[in-house]
Amino acid sequence: MAKKTLFDTMQRTIATPEQLETMDRDLSFHAASPQAAVTLTAQQVEAFNRDGHLMPLPLFDAGEIAVQSEFFEELVDEAREAGCDAYSLIDKHLTRRRAYDLMFDPRLVSRVVDLIGPDVVCWTTHYFCKMPHDDNAVAWHQDAYYWPLSPSKAVSVWLAIDDVDSENACMQYVSGSHLQGKIPHRISREEEKNVLRFTVDGVESYGRVVDVALKSGELSLHSDLLLHGSGANHSDRRRCGLTLRYVATDVHAAMDWSNTGVLICGEDRRGHWGNPPRPDRD
Repeated sequence: MAKKTLFDTMQRTIATPEQLETMDRDLSFHAASPQAAVTLTAQQVEAFNRDGHLMPLPLFDAGEIAVQSEFFEELVDEAREAGCDAYSLIDKHLTRRRAYDLMFDPRLVSRVVDLIGPDVVCWTTHYFCKMPHDDNAVAWHQDAYYWPLSPSKAVSVWLAIDDVDSENACMQYVSGSHLQGKIPHRISREEEKNVLRFTVDGVESYGRVVDVALKSGELSLHSDLLLHGSGANHSDRRRCGLTLRYVATDVHAAMDWSNTGVLICGEDRRGHWGNPPRPDRD
C-alpha cells in the first residue's frame, strides 16, 4: 500500500491553482496596534508589524514539553499504523483533547490577541515533523496563498517540540515579505521534493532570510503573508513542531474551511465558524 501523503490526509477540500487565482481575497497585511498590546510589549508588536514574525518566545518548561513530545510520538505511531507519514498529523484538535485544550493555553492566546484582536478562532492544528535524513523540503511560500481565507488576518504559532536549528532543517523566514501582498508562486517540479504544491523563486528580493532557531518549548509567531520554508533534514536529529493557526473571527473561510475552526475567545458574531466540540478522547 502506498504511503498516504499530506494532501491525502487533509480533512478539507484543497483549492486548485485555478481556484486560488480566481478567488477575490484581501491579501494585504493588517497591522496590529502597539498601544493596545497587553501581553506583548509595544516594541514586540512593532517588530511583528515590520518583520512579519516574532521569535523566540518562551512557552513550556522542560517537563511540559516532554509531555508534548510523548503525545506527538503516540500520534506518529498511530499515523504509521494507518499508512500515513509524519507530515499528515493535521487537525488533531478534532479528535484528541490534548490538542484541543492546547489551543486555549492563555500564554498562546494572549499573544495572538495582541496581534489580531479579541475575537479569535483557531481553525487548524498541524504537527509538522521532518524525521532524520528526510530528503523532502517545504518550498518557499506564503500560507495565505494556499488558504481560501479573506481578509488576511491570521497568525501562526510554531511551537518547537524538538530543538530546531540549521542543522536539522529549521524553518526560515524572509523578514518583511509580508508587506508585499500576494507574491507570485509557481507549481513545484517533482525533483524539488516539495511536500506542498507551489514554490516562490528569488526570495532574496523580498527581504532578509533568517533562521527560525528555537529550543524545545519555545515558539515563533508569523503572519500568513510571510514567505517561509525549510530544506531537507540531513541530520541524525528529528525536527518536530506544532503549528496552531489563529484568525480573527471576521475572516471568511470559503470551501467549508470554517468547519474546523474553534472559537477561542470573544465572539463569532456571524456564526461563521463551525466551533466543533471538545473531543472525548484524551
